[in-house]
Amino acid sequence: MARHRIVQRLTELPSFEAGLRAILILNLFDAFCTLIWLQAGMASEANPVMAGAFVVGPGFFLTTKVALVCMAVVLLWWHRSEMTARLALVPLSALYALIAGTHIGFAIYQGLLAAPVGMGLEMVQ
Repeated sequence: MARHRIVQRLTELPSFEAGLRAILILNLFDAFCTLIWLQAGMASEANPVMAGAFVVGPGFFLTTKVALVCMAVVLLWWHRSEMTARLALVPLSALYALIAGTHIGFAIYQGLLAAPVGMGLEMVQ
C-alpha cells in the first residue's frame, strides 16, 4: 500500500510538470557548463553527437543540446497520461541532478568556486 502511494505521488500531474521543468533547467545548466569546460579545454564531450555539434560551433552545440532535450520533454508531455512516461521521469531527473552535481564538483575541484563572491554592495568612495 505504501509503495502504491509513492508511485501515485511521483506520477501526479503537478509533480510531473515540475519534473519536466527541472529537466529543462538542469539541461540548460549542463549545456552552458559543458560549453565552458569544452572551450577552456578542461574537458571533452563524451557524447559523439554533441562532440560533432561542438565542432560546428558553440551556438550550434547549445541549440542542438537544448533542442534534443526539449523534444524528449515534449514527447514525455504528450504521453503524460501513460504511467511509463511518468515513471521515466524519475531516473531522468536523477541523472540530470547527478550531472549538475558533477559540474559543480568539477568547478570546485578546479578552484573556480574557491574565490569569495562579493555581493556588489561595497561602498563607493
